[in-house]
Order: sequence, then structure tokens, then C-alpha cells
Amino acid sequence: MSRPLRIEFPGAVYHVMNRGTSRRKTFLGKADYEEFLRTLSETHELWGVEVFAYCLMDNHYHVCLRTPDGNLSRIMRHVDGLYTQRFNRAHRSDGPLFRGRYKALLIDADEYLTAVVRYIHLNPVEGGFVREPDAYRWSSHRFYSSGKDIPEWLRTGEILERFSSDPRAFHQFVRSGNDDGIREFYARSRRSPVLGGERFVERIRQHVSRLTPEHPRYERREVRPGVDDVLREVARVYQVAVENLVRGGRGQASEARKAAMYLVKRLCDLTLAETAEHFGVGSYGAVGWACHAVRSAIKVDGPFRERVEQVQALINQQKI
Repeated sequence: MSRPLRIEFPGAVYHVMNRGTSRRKTFLGKADYEEFLRTLSETHELWGVEVFAYCLMDNHYHVCLRTPDGNLSRIMRHVDGLYTQRFNRAHRSDGPLFRGRYKALLIDADEYLTAVVRYIHLNPVEGGFVREPDAYRWSSHRFYSSGKDIPEWLRTGEILERFSSDPRAFHQFVRSGNDDGIREFYARSRRSPVLGGERFVERIRQHVSRLTPEHPRYERREVRPGVDDVLREVARVYQVAVENLVRGGRGQASEARKAAMYLVKRLCDLTLAETAEHFGVGSYGAVGWACHAVRSAIKVDGPFRERVEQVQALINQQKI
């Protein structure tokens, strides 16, 4: 029997969760919690993932996030797989840590994002760990309520804007508790992987039918650009020949080639070795350094960031 359909598209927002196998603890101490958060940070570095909320309990986690590139499966392979490796290495154990594939609920962000964030932040309160949500260390609520030391990858502003950027108003909203509709949805969420109004659900249903017209339970199919598509759009933005991107060059062509390596690896979901093969690079380490240089430049060089975003926008226009 095939697994349930994974609904993926650029800009999708999800509530993702997973639990330890046989209810095994997935976090044994401070170092484990910090390691998981470092893994989340890496998803922001690699794929621009926007995290709205998280809560790490002793044997499971909750994360609300947006995927700009529509690649949730790839992101969660990284999060669950890499964290498991790091946990096993730290505790000299082996084997699977989580009970199986993560659970992902697709969220209508316009209507339900704040309610989902509240649900996540209330987990330690309803679990009896703390009396106030901001007292729990391994939840994002304390960053919302204090406004201090917010990680670069945690996107609090978009939520707080809905409360006139007043942390106290948001805190009171969370303390007011989950409404009955949200409680009912999570009680039956196994039957419905989408939280949204009728128009949102219908739009998603049409999207899924275009991807899987023959059977509603086909495995998810990602809509990804090909390497040639990415190279063509990079060449257009930088006004260089595609051949210069593949073979290398100086000046503008050199910057464009690095940007192309970064975007091919990220958008086409290739390994470093596969990307190196497309660009005729003998060592995949060179691709890794190029990707690191691009990520660093995006943070500080506005014009460069705009060019990379322009390429991504052109590619996204080709997606469903």
C-alpha cells in the first residue's frame, strides 16, 4: 500500500511533528535540545526555511514552518536523519530514533497560523511541565514574549504583526487557550491533513488532482526544476552564456557560476557530488565552499541577494 500523499508547493506552511519510537525519549539533556535547534538552523541556511514556532518535549517535537521551495520531504529527511545520527553518536547508541515518518499538517496560514502557533506553545502547559508558556525553555514562546536574543531563523515578526507587534497581546492570546475548533481538528487530524477554510481546502484538492490525476493515494510528486532550467534562468539574469556557467569564467561569470551551483544544489535537490558532476568540478568540496560563499554573500550583499531571488522567482513561475 502506498503512503499518504505529501502535499508540497512553494510557500506552503506546515505543522510538523514526530515522536520517539516506542515512546522513547528523543531528548536526554540540554545538549540534545540544542543540537536539534542547530539542525533547524541549518535548514534555514540550506533552504531558506522559515520557522514560526517550535516546542521540543522529552519524547517528541512540534515545528511550524514555511518551505519557500516546496521541498518539505527533503527538509525533514535532513532534520530527522541528521539529528538521529547526532543523537546516536552522542549517546553511543544506534538504530532509528523516531517512530517513523514525520506527520505534517498543511496549514492555511492566513486563517490558522496564529492558532497553530498557540497550540504548539501550549504543549508544555497542557502536559503539566509548566504553568506559563514562557517558562518552558525549549519552546519558541519565550522569544515572542521577551523579544530578546531571537535566532535569525525564527520568524516572530509575521505573527506579532497580527497583534500590533505587541508581545503582551500575543502572550495573552496564547494564555487564553486553544479554541474548541482547533482541539477538535487535532483530535481527528489523522483523517484530515489540511487545516483551512473551504476555499483553501478546495484549492489544495485541485492542486493535488493535477499532480496525481490517476489515484488520490499516489505517493507525492515534487514539482522541481531541471538543472537546465536553473542554468537558463541564471544565465538570463546575469546576461552570460550557459556555457560559462558550466565551464567557469572570470568576473560576472564567476559570481554567476557560484550562484548557479548554489541554486542547482538547492532547487534541484542534488548532492554535492551530483552538483560537482554537472559543473565539471573534480571535488565536491569545491561546490560546498561555493554554496557557503553564496549563503554568506546573501546575508550582507543586497544587490547579490536580489539577483539570486530574481532567479528563484523566475523558476517558481514555472511551477504549479
